[in-house]
Amino acid sequence: MRIGIVAPTYQPYRGGVGEHVRHLAIELRRSGHDVLVVTTHFGRGGRDEEPGVVRIGRAVLVPANGSFCPIAMDPAMRPRMRRALRELRLDVLHVHEPFLPFLSLAAVAESPCPVVATFHASNESPLGYRIFRRALEPYARRIDERIAVSRAARETVEPFFDGPYEIIPNGVDVARFAEAAPFERDASEFSILFVGRLEKRKGLEHLLGAMPLVVKEVPSARLVVVGGGPLASYYRSRVPAGARARVEFLGFVPAADVPRHYRTADIYCSPATGGESFGIVLLEAMAAGSVVVASDIAGYRDVVKDGVTGALVRKGSPDDIARAIIHLARSGRTRRRLRESAREDVERYDWSRVAQRILAVYRRAAASSRA
Repeated sequence: MRIGIVAPTYQPYRGGVGEHVRHLAIELRRSGHDVLVVTTHFGRGGRDEEPGVVRIGRAVLVPANGSFCPIAMDPAMRPRMRRALRELRLDVLHVHEPFLPFLSLAAVAESPCPVVATFHASNESPLGYRIFRRALEPYARRIDERIAVSRAARETVEPFFDGPYEIIPNGVDVARFAEAAPFERDASEFSILFVGRLEKRKGLEHLLGAMPLVVKEVPSARLVVVGGGPLASYYRSRVPAGARARVEFLGFVPAADVPRHYRTADIYCSPATGGESFGIVLLEAMAAGSVVVASDIAGYRDVVKDGVTGALVRKGSPDDIARAIIHLARSGRTRRRLRESAREDVERYDWSRVAQRILAVYRRAAASSRA
C-alpha cells in the first residue's frame, strides 16, 4: 500500500504523537509498504530534506490541556495540502489528531482517498469540542475509520462525535529498551527516575515533595530527573532541603541515552495529575525493567495493572508516592515480581504487533471505499 501519515509535528520536535508516527512509519516500511509522512516545519533548520517526509507550513506551540500543543498556524494550508495529496497518489491517509488546525483539518478535508483518524488526547473537559462541535461535524463525516489510543482518549471524543472507535494503543520498541546498556552507578544506591517535560500536569512537584520521607527511610535513594521545559528553574528551586543532595536534574539528554537511564533505574515514577491519554513512558520503563510507580489516572490505568505490573498511587499525594517507593525499596522480591510481569505484558505493545493492527484498519478503510 501507499500510505500517507499526517502528524501535526515530527522530528526534531520531541512529542508523543511524533514518536508514534515515526515508529509506525518504520514498521510499515519494514513490512514492505510505501510510507510518506506529511507534517510541518518546526524550529530552525533541521530535517527539511528527510526522505519520506513532506513538510507543509510551520508549527508553533500554544498552551492547551495543561501542556503545550503544536499548531500549524497557516491559514493557506488547505490549498497547499490539496496539491500535495493529489501528487502523492495515496491508497489511504492516516491523520493524527484530525481536528487540530490547520494541517490535520486540511488533510481530512482534501483527502482524495480513504481517511483513517487516530485520537490521542485525553481531557476531562474538552472545551474545544464543545465550542467547535458543529463546525467540525463536516470533517468528522469524511473520516472512514476511527482509532483511539486508549479508553481515556475514546471517552474524550466519543460524546461529541459518534464512533465506532477501535482502541489500538501506542507502541514501544521493546528491544531498544530491553537491550540498552545501563550506566555505571553506585551499587549501594537505590535509583529513582523521572522522564518527561517539566510542566505542571506531569506532577514532578509531588515526587519532589515525597523525597524527604523517601530519603529518611531509604538513605541510599537518589532521584534523577531527565527532561526540560517551561518550569525547569521552578522545580530546581522546589527541591525540599531534606532531599537536595539526593536529587539531580540532567535536563534534555540525547535520545540514545534515554533507554540507558531507564535500564539504570530501580524505580520509574510518573506522578502526572491528568491529561495523559496513555503514557508511553510507562511502556518504555516496563520494557527496560524499571519498576513503575504512577498516578492512578485515566490513561495510565490502561497500561499499568496495580499490584501486577506496577504500582498506582493517588494522584497529587506525595505521601502515597513515598510509601509506594519505600515499600518497593525494602522488598526486592516484590520488585522482581512486578518487573517480570511487566516485561511479559509489554510484549503486546511492541511496534511489530501494533503496526499490524493499524494496517488491518487501513485495509478495511480501503476495502470499504472500493465497495
